[in-house]
Amino acid sequence: MIDFMKCCSFLNQDSDESTYVKEENKKSIFVKLQSLSKKYKVSISLALIVLLIVSVFAFLPREGNTTEPTDEKPPSIDGTPQPTNTPPPTNNPTVNPTVSPTIEDPDDGTSITPKAPGLFESAKVIDSALWQKVAEKAWNYYKPGVGVDKNTGLPWTSTVVPYFTDWDLGVYIQALIDASKLGLIGKDREWGFNDRVVKVLTFLETRELNNASYPFWFYHASDGEVWTEKSDVADFYVDVADTGRLLVALDNLRKYSSAFSSRINNFVYNTYNNRSDYSILVPTLKTECETSTNIYTYYIVSGFAAFWSSELSGAASKVIRNMYSAGNVTTYGVTLPKGKITSDILLCCLFELNNVDPILKDLTYQVYTAHESYCNTTYSHRAFGEGPTFTTDWQWEWVVLPDGQTWMVHNGSNEIVSDFPMVYFKVGIGFLSVYNTQFARGLVCHIERFLPDFANGFCEGIDEGNYPLTLVGSLTNGLILGSALFFIKNNP
Repeated sequence: MIDFMKCCSFLNQDSDESTYVKEENKKSIFVKLQSLSKKYKVSISLALIVLLIVSVFAFLPREGNTTEPTDEKPPSIDGTPQPTNTPPPTNNPTVNPTVSPTIEDPDDGTSITPKAPGLFESAKVIDSALWQKVAEKAWNYYKPGVGVDKNTGLPWTSTVVPYFTDWDLGVYIQALIDASKLGLIGKDREWGFNDRVVKVLTFLETRELNNASYPFWFYHASDGEVWTEKSDVADFYVDVADTGRLLVALDNLRKYSSAFSSRINNFVYNTYNNRSDYSILVPTLKTECETSTNIYTYYIVSGFAAFWSSELSGAASKVIRNMYSAGNVTTYGVTLPKGKITSDILLCCLFELNNVDPILKDLTYQVYTAHESYCNTTYSHRAFGEGPTFTTDWQWEWVVLPDGQTWMVHNGSNEIVSDFPMVYFKVGIGFLSVYNTQFARGLVCHIERFLPDFANGFCEGIDEGNYPLTLVGSLTNGLILGSALFFIKNNP
């Protein structure tokens, strides 16, 4: 999917295509350029374009609420906020504490037959060898014909959703980089790293753009054509959140393999004047960072800053400092800054961004500690993030909101969800990768015990009533690949 929030494209869980389609609301996370005419062309002067954008460019919560622009001056930022908790050492222990999680019955009283221990529960030690196996399983999702179209090399949102957005492209590109670093994919062969990257870059260089010369919302993975049915209902001309996610991955790609740098730079900077002019979005992104307290803002602006470094220098870090300047809230004995905060995007920051702000690392640890304290107090498992549910809605689980509310769940219409929250597998695995604690392993083993052991990747997770959501998708398996790489890099 921010005070910025837009439309990410990771669709829902039913095998019924229409269920996933309605997942469109999840992406209402970022900027709309609502007042630009459909006749808009890049030939209009830059000054006029910027003027138009500033008047209408609003960062939307991913749930779809429009945040109206304000004439108030942004609050001053007084110094560097002090961490409220002390994070653990950066080097994780290589030996994991022994845990014996108990099987819990669902709330309806029916019994659940325990399945054989999975990868995590059967492991005697949490080490790099285990994480390599985890990475291999997550990478299975990206086999041609599973989560990647075997004809075009373009990604599917999940094994039953053959469509994608720029957010999905970013996830896939990052998965290719991580898999290559982990030795899961060769470079020079059919369906090797280079072959797959070329397929994606060729699509980005040649795909159809909308009347404003920006990408359509959705594309078909089978042929790279516009998914008109869903793209036509979009009320924005550019999905800045998806763009930022894609830019994060493209920057990592050109750093990892310089052979692709010129091709990436050409279409990002619109060298030949036949792609999108993203530079006109930069001034408003910078302004948004003056007041935003949304963790998605930090991540997305970091993607733009990778390509417009001088214009956006220090902009993303202001978002973190804004959070700490906005006041604190305490939940289950853990103090957190006020802001729009959830777990998996924090993990994306740790795994994918270069030069992560040290305060963000502390924030991630605070969020992790809040989960541990919640579970120890309530004896209930919790792993807040964003993702599909058992309904047609995409779901955002907020550990903290700007008004100080904690542990709130919203659907794509920004309505409070009262059903059991989801316990997302990718979040638990991310916590285990970064902190390698007894709590994190117990959380992962608990989720794992209720999920089927599919060969083609990891499932989404369970709800807090222990019912499994067995959809296998790119967002989850991409983050798990990043988790595996993070652990192995930090525990050689």
